[in-house]
Formats: sequence, structure tokens, C-alpha cells
Amino acid sequence: MKRAAAVLALACALGGCRRSSAPVPDAGRPLTMGAPLGIAWGFLYGYSGVPAETFVPQIRALGGSWTKLYLIWNQVEPERGRYDWTAVDAFLAQLQSPEEALIAVFSSSTWATRTKVTMLPPSPALDPADYERFVHALVEHCRGRVRYFQNDSEPNNPLYWSGTAAEFVRQLEVFHRAVKAADPQAVVIVGGYDGIFDPGGYIPNQEKGLAFFDEVLRDGRDAFDVFDLRLYADAYTIPARVAFMRKKMTDLGYERPIVSTEYNGPGFFDFAENRAYVPLIVEWTSSVAGTQGGTPQLSRKAEEGVAGLYAKRAELAPATQMFLQGASPEVEERFVRLQCRDLVMRNVMALAAGVQRTMFWDLWHDTSKRDDVMTLMFGKFKLLEYEGGHLTRRGALAEAFRRMSEQMAGVSHVSRRETRDRPTVYAYDVQRAGRPPLLVVWDRRDPLSGEGLPPLALQLSWPAPGATAVDALGSAVPVTVERGRLQVAVSVTPVFVEATGK
Repeated sequence: MKRAAAVLALACALGGCRRSSAPVPDAGRPLTMGAPLGIAWGFLYGYSGVPAETFVPQIRALGGSWTKLYLIWNQVEPERGRYDWTAVDAFLAQLQSPEEALIAVFSSSTWATRTKVTMLPPSPALDPADYERFVHALVEHCRGRVRYFQNDSEPNNPLYWSGTAAEFVRQLEVFHRAVKAADPQAVVIVGGYDGIFDPGGYIPNQEKGLAFFDEVLRDGRDAFDVFDLRLYADAYTIPARVAFMRKKMTDLGYERPIVSTEYNGPGFFDFAENRAYVPLIVEWTSSVAGTQGGTPQLSRKAEEGVAGLYAKRAELAPATQMFLQGASPEVEERFVRLQCRDLVMRNVMALAAGVQRTMFWDLWHDTSKRDDVMTLMFGKFKLLEYEGGHLTRRGALAEAFRRMSEQMAGVSHVSRRETRDRPTVYAYDVQRAGRPPLLVVWDRRDPLSGEGLPPLALQLSWPAPGATAVDALGSAVPVTVERGRLQVAVSVTPVFVEATGK
């Protein structure tokens, strides 16, 4: 069973995402929660056959500053009062600072919750006192070693919460009380919103997710410290989505920091050619969400549909072939280029929108079940792979993350520049503590056809006598500086331009 936001682009696929028409200022906000770029482990850890792997040192080596672990209530407390700390302790042993760690807890149990399952879907506790005792025990066990705790995940999706918004808020209040009692210094991050909505357009059924979190933000306002907004789907709607959710809070008379503990892209349904396969994810989601006991019920029909794609691989559109395991080298390389570009764009736009910290999904992904719908959608979004029994082999996407984290190290503020004469250009100034100014710039183009277009000559004001530049793929980019003007050729690939000289 692999973790994924199972319908994270489903609504977009059904109706197509319109680009937001309303301009959103990207003046930026101070980044005050520490180094922002993180990497999540994955869905399961030390449970259901997945080992409690050593992985935090690998994240540090890539420049990741924090990570997330999902734990299942049933995993940690399989019977009332009997705790299994094996996976928790394996994780704690790898940490150097509490700021590195977020533990998110799924309310799933074979004995303590309304829906008696080992994994999905989570549901309200039969006895809130049991839930409070469990959360308190977990946080107390991790006291001083883990800063952030989260209740469940994407509860607006029935796959991840088999209950109402009101029930979620009531359990959030119990969670918050237990966390603070066990460790007053701990921070509660409210269960992440999947983020599938477009403030400037309309995505079918987006009102349901928004209504769910309207209730959470209104009635649960005193039970969380940080809001988690997942940033999948169209990256260019990130500024509008972040501003929209922030305004919801300020309209209620308060504000909380916003983080994003999951993102990646471009996603399977971001491509119009793949929207014909929406029934596969609908079938898969319905099957798992409908599980009433035991392990998740995976849909054979959905798996047969994925197998059918492999059977006619040569006939499929390139946008579909890219997501299949074992694609041709040409297709694989093209998809990696798209991912490396998206990685930089998505993070820069998020930080400029005031998102305090982000987390790539995910470090490693089990792709042993080729025909699993989640392998189709997420199997290519992993940074490391096993080699000789060790999780050490880096792919090109991992190197792109390392390159980005090196360029962004010390970042304290990101803001977008005005480029009125070049409306398709996205240029961001990055302030870095103790380091020269940095510019990140690219030209907005179609992700597939855009890479074949010639670069665009660009001139911008520049605060230093010189500059060096490298793009998101690791290639050096020629730049010149004359009379306070930077000259650089920009394309669909983001370029990091660093000031040099006195």
C-alpha cells in the first residue's frame, strides 16, 4: 500500500483546471520557521512489511531540512495499553534536532476506531479518552526530539477520513489537548488540505473540500498552530491558493503559518491526454475508501486497467508513457527534465507566496506492484533507490533537489519581480543570510512542447558587477552584466543567477 493523495488531481481531470485570472501579489513574507526545504519519507514506515529504514541522513545529504513520518494508531498501539515503539525509536535515533521531524498520526485501528481497519480509511475514535491517552503517550515518548505533530491527513477526502468535518474538529481538539499536555513546546499542524481547488476558476466538486476546511478553520481555530496546504496540481495556481486560504483565516480574525508537507509534479492528470483514465482512480479510491475492516481493499478492476496501459504502451501518448515503469530512455529522460523544472518552480512560487516550509513527496516509493494505480501516479516521484540493499542510489531528480537546496541555503525571503514587458517571464529575488543575492528566472511555456522553443533574451536590473548562472538541470548558463543590467537567455528551465564581485 503506497501513500498518495488518491484523488489529488481527479477533480482537475474531470473538468480541467482554468488558470486563475485574478493577479496575486508575490511580495513574499519573511521565512521564520527555519530552513524551508524538506523531503517526506513515504506512506508506511516499519509497518505492513515496510522496514523502519534509516533515511534521515540521506535527506540531510540532499539538503533537506525536515521530514515527515506517517504512523498508524494500530501500528503503535495494537491493543489497548500495549505500545510498540519499534518504528518510532528507529526514527528518533536518526534525528539531530526536533525541527527536523514531523509525525503525522492516522486514526486507524482494529479496536479503537469506528471503522476497524489496519490502515485506511481512518475514522473517529470510539472513545475519545483512548485517543487522548494514545496521543499523549506518543508525544511524551518523543518529547524534546520531535517538534511537529499532525492529526491524520487530507480529511476532506473520504479515503483519509471516514467521518464528518464536525467529528474531525472534535478529534482535533482532543489531539491538540493531548499534544500540549505531553509537550508544551510541540507544534500542532492541522491535517493537510489536499489543495485541489482554483480560486480563479472552478474545479468540479472543489466546494466540498473548501466547505470541509471552512468548518475546520472556523470551529477548530484554537486547536492548531500551523495550517498544512498540499501543493499538487497546477503550480501556477499556488500563489492564489495560498492567498485564498490565508484570507479565510484572516476573515475569521486570526492567522496561522502555512506549510506544505506534500507536493510534486507534474502530476499524471496535469496532462489532458491522461484524463481518459480518470475511471481508474475513481475505482481505486472507491474500493479503498469503502473498506470496513482489516486491510485496504484494492480494486482488481483498477489494476487490470493499468495492466492494459502497459499492454498497449507503444500506442499511448508520450504524456502517458512517461508515468509507466520501464519507459524508453528517451521518454524517461524527458520526464525527469520536466520534474526537475517543476521542482524548482513549485518551491520558488510557494516560498514567494509565504509558505514557510515545504516537503517533497517522497524520498522512496515502493514500485514492486507495477499495476497498482498509485505506482502509475507516484512511482516516478522518488529521489532515492536501493542499491546493494542500501537506500543510496540518487536519480537525476535527487540531484536537482540537492542543487536547489544548495542555491537556496540560507533563504529568508523570496519575492517576484515585475516583468511587464515580458509577461510570460517569472523572475524571483531570493534573499539569503550571509550570501550574495540570487535570482531564479524562467519563461512560462507548455511543459512538453516548450522545451523545444528557442530561449528568450532577457535584461533585468542587477545589483552587482558580475554574475554566474546554472540551470535546474545543472548546466552552466552564460550571463553578462553591463551598466547595472543583467543579460541572460531564459527558457522553460529555471535558471539560478548569483551575484558576484564587489
